[in-house]
Amino acid sequence: MKNPTFKILLHVVGWCLFLLLPYLFSFKKAVRFDQLWTSQHELKNLLSWIFLIGFTYLNHLWLVPGFYLKRKRLLYAGLAGLGLAMILWLPESISWFGQSPPQNIPLSDVPPKPAVVMENSHVVLLFFVSILVSISYRTQIRLREAEQQRLQTELAHLKAQIQPHFLFNTLNSIYSLAIRQDERTADTVVELSDFLRYVIQDANQHWVVLEKEVDYIRNYINLQISRLRNSVAIHFEVKGNLNQQKIAPLILFSFIENAFQHGVSPDEESEIRIRITTQEDQVELFVYNKKVKVTTQEVSTGIGIENTRKRLMLLYPEKHTLQITDTNQDYSVQLDIFL
Repeated sequence: MKNPTFKILLHVVGWCLFLLLPYLFSFKKAVRFDQLWTSQHELKNLLSWIFLIGFTYLNHLWLVPGFYLKRKRLLYAGLAGLGLAMILWLPESISWFGQSPPQNIPLSDVPPKPAVVMENSHVVLLFFVSILVSISYRTQIRLREAEQQRLQTELAHLKAQIQPHFLFNTLNSIYSLAIRQDERTADTVVELSDFLRYVIQDANQHWVVLEKEVDYIRNYINLQISRLRNSVAIHFEVKGNLNQQKIAPLILFSFIENAFQHGVSPDEESEIRIRITTQEDQVELFVYNKKVKVTTQEVSTGIGIENTRKRLMLLYPEKHTLQITDTNQDYSVQLDIFL
């Protein structure tokens, strides 16, 4: 559809099929071009069609968006009525060249001339069909644009919630290192700057390369390993090619962060398993953690998982499956996203 020649050809073929409909259903022939210069009726038909096509584009590109959709309905109806009048009566006023009216024919032998509207009933039908089609099409586009704006506003709101949530929990991790005067505190601050750079730059895009998202997750896990040392068994595995797919930023992160928030305790045996698998058009995330008692300071704000559910519904409607298993002993997530 980006090829101009193909678009023009498509319009021409579409109009030919559209204008032939009345003749096909009434078993009449279309304009007979072999009689175009000898029959005033054929010439008027051709002119009516040309004016109808011109009005259709004028109506679709200007009248409907400029008047009808702006609730100037009376003005629109007046302009549409003026357009119909021009389509029906303007061809009548154009002089026909090359033939003089027949002479010496008794008036009783001349058939009465049908009304203009009746004579051009097929043109009237196509006129109203073109108006209805244009109004319907433009209205659907307007509704789609309004829905898209609503989704973008909601997604921006959800991202605004995710970023402070992430920063809050990450600062808690660095705080724990600083309290112990761990020599790796400076390194974790550098890692945090990398996280913030990702959130500010890449995560504000609609889509990011999956490799960047996984690197972001890997850095977060390394930060947690530095903080937790050997108090938790962490198994992290990535399978597949990460360069070919793109994904919504931070869509996987909340499930992983949730595992660390509810699956780590210095007083209990803790275990976290994370597996990311990619295929040609699919990304699978599996996260497992044993449930442990956490201190008040470690409890998550609780908005990450709910926000991710909403984002999945907005960004991947009917293109994802999310299965969460929550028992008294453990918690697991199986997320499949079809790209």
